Amino acid sequence: MKSVLLFLLPALSVFHVIHAQQAISNSATEKGATPLTSGSNEQDFHKTYAVVVGISDYQNPAIPDLRFADKDADAFANYLRSDAGGNLERDNLKLLINQEATLGKFAAALDWLIEVCKENDRAIIYFSGHGDVERKTISLPGYLLCWDAPAQIYMSGGTFNLRDLEEVVTTLSTQNKVKTLVIADACHAGKLSGAGIGGVHIAGANLSRQYANEIKLLSCQPNELSIEGEQWGGGRGAFSFHLLEGLYGLADKNGDGIITTGEIDRYLEDHVTPQVLPMVQSPVILGNKSEQIAKVNTDFSAKLQKGKNALMATLGKTESRGLEQDVLFEADSTIRKMYTLFVKALEDKLFFDDSENLHSADYYFELLLKEPRLKRLHNYMRRNYAAALQDDAQQVLLRALNSDIRELLIPRKTKVARYQYYPKCLERASELLGSRHYMYSSLQARKLFFEGFVLAVGHRQPDTAVARQALAKFNDALLWQADMPQVYLQKSWVFAVNLKNLDSTIYFGQKAIDLYPTWLLPNVDLAYLLISKFNAFNLAIPYLENAEHLDSNSALVYNTWGNFYFQQHKYPEAEHYYLRSIKLDSGYVDPYYNLACCYSIETNVSKALYYLDQALRIGYDYQWIQNDSDLESIRKLPEWTTLMKKYFPEKQKK
Repeated sequence: MKSVLLFLLPALSVFHVIHAQQAISNSATEKGATPLTSGSNEQDFHKTYAVVVGISDYQNPAIPDLRFADKDADAFANYLRSDAGGNLERDNLKLLINQEATLGKFAAALDWLIEVCKENDRAIIYFSGHGDVERKTISLPGYLLCWDAPAQIYMSGGTFNLRDLEEVVTTLSTQNKVKTLVIADACHAGKLSGAGIGGVHIAGANLSRQYANEIKLLSCQPNELSIEGEQWGGGRGAFSFHLLEGLYGLADKNGDGIITTGEIDRYLEDHVTPQVLPMVQSPVILGNKSEQIAKVNTDFSAKLQKGKNALMATLGKTESRGLEQDVLFEADSTIRKMYTLFVKALEDKLFFDDSENLHSADYYFELLLKEPRLKRLHNYMRRNYAAALQDDAQQVLLRALNSDIRELLIPRKTKVARYQYYPKCLERASELLGSRHYMYSSLQARKLFFEGFVLAVGHRQPDTAVARQALAKFNDALLWQADMPQVYLQKSWVFAVNLKNLDSTIYFGQKAIDLYPTWLLPNVDLAYLLISKFNAFNLAIPYLENAEHLDSNSALVYNTWGNFYFQQHKYPEAEHYYLRSIKLDSGYVDPYYNLACCYSIETNVSKALYYLDQALRIGYDYQWIQNDSDLESIRKLPEWTTLMKKYFPEKQKK
């Protein structure tokens, strides 16, 4: 019986990554972080009030839009509304997103803070959007660009002067005696009015000045830019994403149940800075580093950390369209054209030169790297070229992680032809990022994994020598990343299919399960191998039962139950489970084919032909049909020839 040859990266899916912080927001109070004042007595703290602003879509088309600033602000507001963030009520939170974030509404919200905040209260000001300085005057105050900001002459309206912001903060912290927290993610790239004098960086420097007894969390150093991309929560800023992770409890470095400003500082340094490499972003934390800002439930924090450890390390393209626009504006037309061709080659995945392609991404990248006028873009190019190189391999692993049956059922030859290209791409990505990059070990392990996979499945007939070569690749992969359960699972397949070693098949399949007990597919695959390669039915039952317990709606599970009975010639029971699998996923091809085999053996020709036709319509592997002896009873029928001509006319001509 046919079942999927499966490998996949363990743990949480991309869906879980995107929604992890939302799930934490919904936790009960005892499971989250509870805000504290600067004192050790939690009861000293009274109320929290917050103004949260996020602008991605600016009204003026001349101001470069951002992609995720609004999402960052919305996520921070969700944190404040959650048990972990203090359960802020609607009356205590002003959330201004995109067109709501006009200068008038922002100024009114800040005035509201001054009015409502009393002694021992807490005030939070969060801004994610553009910041700039337009004119090179003595004071260089700088502005936060609200939604209705003009493209030029900022003092004419639509912008909030940083001097006025500091006056608000000083009033809150010294006059009202309010604990004040300012969070700013305003140093984004773009062809803004102050680009010629480094306005974004000057605005960042002004933000970093300490005027009063406030705490400031800034996304980057004054000479740096904030990086955003889809790898952080499905589309967030690197700073905002990791800030919330820290506030939700992961910044509790010493495990004492208290999060201090210093611990948030360290957490951001450990996570933001390495994850944006080779670009540079180092968050800035100003204020008393011993300030207690959250209290953490240690049991929940441990579970949260375990879940984070289980996540697949990913590398994604960063968003910095404004930086491209800014740098290319100063370049000549030849360089701009060459850069456009480089970007197009990345989009088309034309990475390397060959006999038919002499203008690949690699070709343009090396030329552009020699152009000094693009120096500010070089690290951005390097990062996104590396991300593009490894993206196909990463997406294969992620789709498998999400149990995407369509990916898993790609015909063997197609899969081998596709996967054998990945090691070269992964090696080049490793070279671009360098051995100190946080993804380097993962990229090396994945490269070796795909090399081993191609060896293991590239030969249709079992080959002991090739199997040993594949195992050597898998073992080398584990030297780079020892907890890669997909490697253990694939070793289980090799020992079952190529070496017929029952003990090693179980050992390595169980190793994958032990690493991640909630991972469905090692249970399914190990059960299939025990059934089909060893007839070890009793040994397969616990794995099938566990798989069904993990996901009672999995078509893969019930197809494997069908295989369990088919292999024992219990065809009515097998038929029941195959039909149940089809009901759960009508696009899953294996149970159709398996039913055709069932009915063929039972000499129910009409049903056998019907389900075989359905399997071929969906797209069954020709080689399996040609070599499967279970269909022998209908091979001599005229309908067989008709089906073959209908679906595989090119095969019949040969």
